[in-house]
Amino acid sequence: MQTTKISRTILVVDDEAPILDCIRRILEQAKYIVLTSPSGGHALDVIAKKGASIDLVLADIVMPGSIGGCTLAAKIRQREEKLPVLFMTGALLEDDEYMAEIAEKRLLLRKPFLPKELVEFIDSHLAEGRLPVPERAAIF
Repeated sequence: MQTTKISRTILVVDDEAPILDCIRRILEQAKYIVLTSPSGGHALDVIAKKGASIDLVLADIVMPGSIGGCTLAAKIRQREEKLPVLFMTGALLEDDEYMAEIAEKRLLLRKPFLPKELVEFIDSHLAEGRLPVPERAAIF
């Protein structure tokens, strides 16, 4: 599936370098501009510098340190209220209410995923316009 896109910038946040690199390559092939970050803290620095040029953040939910994906989303909401955040995870978090909420809102992509699934996930959300950042943060 190859479509013509306006250049959109995606910030991808994941603590696993091979996954980060793979996602970057897939999204660049799909004609996105991709910024990468290995942690929530680093992602906040990137957002502070790049701000309005970022169209969407794709963050892993479970990352080491005090800023996992959900905490990152809450901090982004404080700084850049309209910047949409999508999530990805390979963790089993079915009993968590917040995970159920973001899954129900179609804001969550389960790992492992196929390249086509990743691109369709991003494409569909950008086609819908700016997404709300979830209201509540869960600390992982």
